[in-house]
Amino acid sequence: MATFHVHIGLPKTGSTSFQKALHLNAETLLPQVSVINRMCFGPQRQGLLRAHGYIRQNYTSGVDLPTLTQHLETALDMPLSQVPDDRPVLITDEGLSGPHPGQFKSHPGFFPALSCALDALAAILPRGKTVFHIVVRDHDGWVKSLYNQAVKQTGYTQSLEAFEYTLPNGCDITDHISAVQSDHPDKDIRIHRMEAAQLFPGEQIIKACGIDAETLAKFKIPQSVNKSWSKGMLHAMRVINGADIDDKTKNILRNEIARNSETFLEE
Repeated sequence: MATFHVHIGLPKTGSTSFQKALHLNAETLLPQVSVINRMCFGPQRQGLLRAHGYIRQNYTSGVDLPTLTQHLETALDMPLSQVPDDRPVLITDEGLSGPHPGQFKSHPGFFPALSCALDALAAILPRGKTVFHIVVRDHDGWVKSLYNQAVKQTGYTQSLEAFEYTLPNGCDITDHISAVQSDHPDKDIRIHRMEAAQLFPGEQIIKACGIDAETLAKFKIPQSVNKSWSKGMLHAMRVINGADIDDKTKNILRNEIARNSETFLEE
């Protein structure tokens, strides 16, 4: 069986930008990774939307594994048992983490469906060959993004402070996801920080799928990503990512660029 990499969220951590990057570079990725992306149309999107909608609607009463399997197989366009093992499979849909704070008027804080989703997906995907990827970000920025979404989508009228009060007291999103990871020692769960990406959110997931620096350096970057970065800075990052140097040296160069970002600003 192929190794499955499941990008399970979280919302407001650059998932859409990541999926746009995957879509833009589909031909480059195809020889090395099979990408099942909700950004696509047809069976892929239909199956993923049905899978995450089913988890959202049934996590309290229990997820029927054959039904969830059927939805994922729609996205894959084949039975799970027939997925070829010549390359890893990347499934990306932040909705698989279940409902999130601010998404619905009646929804409580944090992610009550996340553990259920992890258990259900782990039960139907290959044991020992499934990796779950969860992207987190700075807690304050994340909460503000959720709050703004709640105001726009559900007509939330209370203050940001009131919205924060619905979240567990003193709980940081990174700490929360780390606790979820600790509660599932039988699963390969990897946590990535959105701020650590050099080119686009989710870049670390691509690397985990085996994409090398040379391929990554050729990626097309979605126009909506890195608006504050100049073409000069993006070019410098591409050169570093594609250079034949060790990771320690790359990180030193990246940090130096970040500290001197004004050098790359365009007139």
